[in-house]
Amino acid sequence: MSAQSPNMSQDGWTLKGWHVLAALLAFFGTMIAANGVFLYYAITTFTGVETSDAYRKGVAYNARLEESRQLGKLGWQGKFKVNDGVIELVLVGEDGTPVRGVRIDGKVGRPATDRYDAQAKFSEIGDGIYRSDKLTLAPGNWIVTVEARDPVSKDASPRFRLKERLWLSQ
Repeated sequence: MSAQSPNMSQDGWTLKGWHVLAALLAFFGTMIAANGVFLYYAITTFTGVETSDAYRKGVAYNARLEESRQLGKLGWQGKFKVNDGVIELVLVGEDGTPVRGVRIDGKVGRPATDRYDAQAKFSEIGDGIYRSDKLTLAPGNWIVTVEARDPVSKDASPRFRLKERLWLSQ
């Protein structure tokens, strides 16, 4: 039986320090490259900003809750219909009578990004029905937010607010 080096295999191959170095560099190089790709796509696809001016909105949260309670006292109810990129809002009072003569400000956007956000201009067509201009709305999930304001009052606070998620099919 011949004496063998502890690093030598049966076929005469010897594990050397540069082999270990090359294996470690290949392993960590692969990990760094994969993490770099993930990091690039994470940064370029999501900015991290979910709400603009989040701090101020958070500080004013109790005032926003009180405003919502006050808006709920009117008892107004709204319902959306979407047809070929036109959003229709039917607005009725607590007793079911149409709400007429308010200015409607609207916003339409996707839930996960603000890339497709658009302002919707509504005009009254009668009997508490308000219709938006034609919008480009692709199939999928959308969030529509409207606020009704008094058209002649200098007060900028809304009298009614409705936010609803809509699913648009082709």
